[in-house]
Amino acid sequence: MSRTAIIGGGISGLSTAFYLKEYSRGDMECMVFESSSRWGGKIASAQESGFLIEGGPDSFLAQKQATLDLCRSLGLQSHILPSNTGTGPSTYVWSGGKLKAMPEGMMLMAPTMFLPMLRSNLISWAGKLRMAMEVIIPPSHSNADESLGSFVRRRLGQEVLDKIAGPLMAGIYSADPERLSLRSTFPMFVEMERSHGSLVLGMMRRKKPQHKTTKLQPGTAKPQPMFVSLAGGVQELTDALARQLEPKDLKLQCRVNSVSFENGQYILELLDGSTITADHVVFTTPAFVTADILDELDPVLAAKLRGIRYVSTATVSLGFKRSDIKCPLNGFGFIVPSTEGRRINACSWSSRKFDNRAPEDSVLLRVFVGGALGEQFAEQDEQALIELAREELRTILGITAKPVLAKAYRWRKASPQYEVGHHDRVAEIERLAATHPGLYLTGSSFHGAGIPDCVLRGMDTAIKIVKADARANCNCNDTTAPVTAEETPNVIA
Repeated sequence: MSRTAIIGGGISGLSTAFYLKEYSRGDMECMVFESSSRWGGKIASAQESGFLIEGGPDSFLAQKQATLDLCRSLGLQSHILPSNTGTGPSTYVWSGGKLKAMPEGMMLMAPTMFLPMLRSNLISWAGKLRMAMEVIIPPSHSNADESLGSFVRRRLGQEVLDKIAGPLMAGIYSADPERLSLRSTFPMFVEMERSHGSLVLGMMRRKKPQHKTTKLQPGTAKPQPMFVSLAGGVQELTDALARQLEPKDLKLQCRVNSVSFENGQYILELLDGSTITADHVVFTTPAFVTADILDELDPVLAAKLRGIRYVSTATVSLGFKRSDIKCPLNGFGFIVPSTEGRRINACSWSSRKFDNRAPEDSVLLRVFVGGALGEQFAEQDEQALIELAREELRTILGITAKPVLAKAYRWRKASPQYEVGHHDRVAEIERLAATHPGLYLTGSSFHGAGIPDCVLRGMDTAIKIVKADARANCNCNDTTAPVTAEETPNVIA
């Protein structure tokens, strides 16, 4: 029986282990090594005083089926919780000392409806005129990667970049839009420009066929929400994954120092000096951590991995009595452009976004700090972060009351930056890794940092390992494997 060692116990590592167990039908041994004292990585949920706090991601995209399918496989179907809907604006922008509604019909950074944009007080008339010109600006014919900042400025103008696209991208990728790779984050925008000659026209045409329904629970069909969570918090997902694996194969507080290769097997040296042998090794750790472990085996690959930059972020959850909040908290929250000079990036009204996040007489707010344009704020201690968040909310929302709950999570160098050239960098990393049969790189460093992306890549990695093991066992060169398209419809699709 072959053995696979998975380094890293976040969503990527646990998903890989789960699917490896499923697709090998239990015929492969799998061990997961996690250096910290808990499973889940940046996924962390906590119940305190009737509040449900999310330290990392609080939801995942419903349009990407991988996580929904995994939830069903784990028996979490009835726990799937769609985000709430409302009749007013869902997002606000802090601009010029006021909260201004994001125009209705904005899809990421382009309008799909003209009247709401014309009526909006967020963008100046000069900015609206510049946006309108987008439909006549000729498309670029360059195949070179471009920063998101350059693309938005070229197509829609500086004001849309500053007030909408920049802060939205900072929220999704914790990134500087002037360095963020368009090809690696939003390749659909490149395709829209090429196919339609206009981002605005492309978004409007793309919106028309998207009136879908999704069955979140058996026997129901509802309009598909953009985001869904789990009733007990996103950590329900990683907890359920860990329960599916054998306790003897889960190694918490077990750091892997180095990996070498000898006599057809990988040798993992652990922090305590002991060693483990494996036929396959899967790295789901941040690229710079993977690089340190691989230095001995392949210093060139390690150097390439260190080329992926990481930044620090933090979240601060604050619970208040509803009677202490004078502002209406309509919608899901607000974003803050970097040009406004504030110390926070955004604030989510968690108890408005999802049900059962706070007691009936309370509200829960979550403040986002740090990222590429403000790392120094995220690297403070917990109490300083809480004070920072309170001071910012006092200015923006007028909240002067003392919170009944305050908790900060700091994520030091935990957010990978998909910078211009990322696609080519990853291609070279994957070429180098492929020279080591049985060595696999997955996780958020390469092809998507969202939960569905990590789940899908973990699934794909598991299938590759099962196929490689089947070829090795039958000692043949064909690509036939015991996993068929019918057995893995979600991957093939």
